[in-house]
Amino acid sequence: MEEKNLPRKASARRETISALRLTHGRAVWVLEAMGYGAGIQHQTFNHYIKSLRKLGVPFAGPERAVGSGHLAHYSYDHLMEVSLALALRVYGSIPDAVLVGLIEHRQALYPLYRRALLECDCGLGATVRIRADHDDGFEAHGIYLDLRIAYGDGHAVAFGPPRPVSPIDAARISLEMPLPGRTHPPLNLSAIALALVRNAADAPAIRRGPTDRHVRLQSSRSGRRDQRTNIPGRRSDEPRRNRE
Repeated sequence: MEEKNLPRKASARRETISALRLTHGRAVWVLEAMGYGAGIQHQTFNHYIKSLRKLGVPFAGPERAVGSGHLAHYSYDHLMEVSLALALRVYGSIPDAVLVGLIEHRQALYPLYRRALLECDCGLGATVRIRADHDDGFEAHGIYLDLRIAYGDGHAVAFGPPRPVSPIDAARISLEMPLPGRTHPPLNLSAIALALVRNAADAPAIRRGPTDRHVRLQSSRSGRRDQRTNIPGRRSDEPRRNRE
């Protein structure tokens, strides 16, 4: 469905996508709130996300650098890419084929990340009821992502090209998936997108690194000096009395 034909409530989500811009600390907070850091100490998880940056996820070019003076900002697309990478971990690690695939197919995936939020309950992601004989079934909605990951000898050996699918097609792919070549079912990309924007809206302000603390300290000291020079009844050029 073209964006211009989306329902009004879906069109309003465009603003959320455009406005999302988080510092590294707030991005890590959001990812932890989404459950990706469960069972991991905060510092370990933070280091893990920085390690992904060095490998090119979710940034390319200078933004991959980590350390003082490199203040990266995470957009909606960046956060979706990291979320997807974390969702595809196998025994705590992201397969090399998955990392390479996310980077190689980045330009194709970005529009799908956007579409996952805009059409989480309409268009391709419209609610459907899945049922069988003598069963009331269940409802499902959202856009699913089929990454076409192939495994061999316990490792991911192929990735993509990715494609968006409806809940019905996601169920069909999962049930008809041959073994052992295809073992990863489609992911509910809309569910990831909704969790992301919901937690991003609650992300608190996070203090940055030592450079920023130094600036705040200098500013605080300057403010105290200004207060001393504006004490009522005392001239700014009057010397301070020596203590007896």
